[in-house]
Amino acid sequence: MHRLAFLVGILSVLSLKTSGQIFVYQEKDGNVFTSVDSYSPGKTNTYTKLTYLGSPFLTFPVWQPGKIRLDMEGNVLDCQLAYNLNTNEVLCRFEGDSAVKTVTPAVFSINNTEFVRYQNSLMGIDYRLYYSIIHNGPTKLLKSLSNQLGYMNSEEQIRVRSYRDLNLSGSYRIITKYFIQKGNGEPKLISLSKKSLMDALADQAFALESKIPTKSLTTNEVIDILNHYDSLVAEARINRAHLSKEDVFRQIFQNKISYPGWVGNQGIYGRIYAGFDIDSLGYVKNVVILSPDNIGFGFTSEAKKALETMSNVAPAFQGRYALPVTFTYENAKEKTGPHIPVNRLPDDRLNKRTVLEEVIVPFTTNKAGIASREVWGYYK
Repeated sequence: MHRLAFLVGILSVLSLKTSGQIFVYQEKDGNVFTSVDSYSPGKTNTYTKLTYLGSPFLTFPVWQPGKIRLDMEGNVLDCQLAYNLNTNEVLCRFEGDSAVKTVTPAVFSINNTEFVRYQNSLMGIDYRLYYSIIHNGPTKLLKSLSNQLGYMNSEEQIRVRSYRDLNLSGSYRIITKYFIQKGNGEPKLISLSKKSLMDALADQAFALESKIPTKSLTTNEVIDILNHYDSLVAEARINRAHLSKEDVFRQIFQNKISYPGWVGNQGIYGRIYAGFDIDSLGYVKNVVILSPDNIGFGFTSEAKKALETMSNVAPAFQGRYALPVTFTYENAKEKTGPHIPVNRLPDDRLNKRTVLEEVIVPFTTNKAGIASREVWGYYK
């Protein structure tokens, strides 16, 4: 039987507050146990020894050769590491120093697995999580491990029935969670299911729908899906950039849209943003006004009518777009050049659409005495 001892401050064990020494050991049959000296405060201070199936640590033996990097620019340091999944703490012992230090490295590796630290915030409180990177593409698949202490289930009770003399109080269970991270964005928790992946990869859900099986997925299958997703995103990024300069699309739109003449004669000008999708067949769908649709004066209806009557484009342009349409006003009598709107749509109103190059719809008059004004509307 192998034994490793750890001195800890306070450890939550079910409903008890305990302090003292933790012993993690392994029996000949491979079962790992954790023994804790428990202290229960009360009228009479009671000390007992509690034993649990499993261990709060990632590995056994608990101490393993490892490497840490305290920050992303720092040097890699060799040390003995112990990773406590129950408290999310990394313990470190350097060569020649018997002291155990709690560290918060940017990166550490133990048992041939590298973990990366991510800082998060919940209700204004910062906390850290460590992820291992399963797939390191443009869209990453991450895994986090934690450890929960609970009562033993029936399967565990059968497994350790020959250890009844230990009077086991519960068991440590490793909890595995998976995350998808797009670029440097916030990791998004997923389950290994079609619905969860479709939600996380919603911007390419239409193209991915037939590629994802409905059964519970393996991590290798998820990696294949992420590779396919990244190829779709890369292709769409190239094609979307081209759509801004697609002369046929822009020319047809320009021919279909008009400046409401009566509005121009009142010196009114403005900018609107129209959102639309291009489906897998190249058809323009789901035309909406992203800027305030109560701007009035016919600007939004002109843009919607033009987009809704557009002929289809190449299916390679499939995606979600935002098209700024700027109605400029110029009075030749003023000799000051055109009046160009200053209002622009905030990024949070774009809903992750690709913004195309602006389309200019000009109006020119030479009537004196017209006071010009920009209109924008308001969000309801």
